[in-house]
Amino acid sequence: MTVLSRELEIQATAETVWQQLIDVNGWKNWQNQISESIWMDDSEAGIGARFVLRYSHNRDSPRIEAEVSGFRAHKEFSYKPADGDQPYTEGMTDLEWEWLLFPQTRNRTRVRFTLTYDAAGGSPFFRELIGTRVQFLNFADTALAALRAMYEDEHEGETTAPLA
Repeated sequence: MTVLSRELEIQATAETVWQQLIDVNGWKNWQNQISESIWMDDSEAGIGARFVLRYSHNRDSPRIEAEVSGFRAHKEFSYKPADGDQPYTEGMTDLEWEWLLFPQTRNRTRVRFTLTYDAAGGSPFFRELIGTRVQFLNFADTALAALRAMYEDEHEGETTAPLA
C-alpha cells in the first residue's frame, strides 16, 4: 500500500477549517485543480454521503462519484471513489483521500491531507511511480496552501513537508 501525505499548520480553529472541508460545493473555490464538486441528491456530510468530484489529472478531467468513508466532526473527513471515471492511474485500487485536523494552541490547526492506494506491478506501477505521486503531492501542497491563505498570509513562502 502506498501512502502519500502532506501537512501544514493553519491559523484557524479546527471548527473553522472543518467547515471548509465539509463544504464540498465550495471546494472549487480553493482547490484550483477541481472544476466541479457537489453533494449528490441533497446529501449532507456524514458516513455514506456521496458527492461528485471533477478535477484535472493526466490531461483528463475525470468525474468521480465519491462516498464519505470517515467522518469525525472537526477531526476527520475521508472519502473513496464509489463510481464514475477512474480517478488516477490505471492499476491503482483501493484509493482513499483523508483530511485530518489536529487542534493546536493559539487557535491553530495542523491539517494533514493523505492519499492511500494499492498499485499493480509492471507498467501501471511505473506510470504511478513517475507521474501520479508527483501530481498528487503537488495537488496536496497547492490545496493546503490555498486553505491556509483563506485564514492567514504571514507564513508566505513556507512549504508543506512529507510525513515520515
